[in-house]
Amino acid sequence: MIDESPDDLESLLAPRPVNASAHLQANIRRRTEGVLKRRRIVRRMGKVGIIAAVFWAGIALGWNAATPTPPNIVNLERQLALVRPKVETPPAPQPLPEPEPETAGLAELLAEQATDRSEAARLYRLAGDKYLNDLQDYRNAARCYRLYLGQAGDDALQLQTTDTWLLTSVKNAAFQEKYDDANRGG
Repeated sequence: MIDESPDDLESLLAPRPVNASAHLQANIRRRTEGVLKRRRIVRRMGKVGIIAAVFWAGIALGWNAATPTPPNIVNLERQLALVRPKVETPPAPQPLPEPEPETAGLAELLAEQATDRSEAARLYRLAGDKYLNDLQDYRNAARCYRLYLGQAGDDALQLQTTDTWLLTSVKNAAFQEKYDDANRGG
């Protein structure tokens, strides 16, 4: 049998009647809407701020990458000290080397007119380096590098530490083509 006597805590646990006036409800609603509006604005401004920060960081990175870095003077002086001759007697006069062509186009023109294959190869490589480094003209640089490999022969296919990334790619492609021809029996 279940005991159905009144509980002592019944009065404390029962819901209380709400006696909120319309003015109090309107005041609470107004405050709550204000808080929600402020939160929404702060959230939107935060998103816009993050987008602006990423945008300006990209501009700053591009600006820093575009500005050249000055050479290290102390390092240059140390390198010059290593290069200077230590002999006290003046060296015998040597013929002056021909000045290097200033532009890639001029180097390529001199390479076309050269009668010595090794000189033509040197000038084609110089032209390719100038196209790549000075003008960022990848198509002409790759063409000059291919002409360099044609003039220099099979020994030029060996990779060197002074090779540019594009020359390394052209050398790899030429080596692969030569390897494929040899395997096909051609």
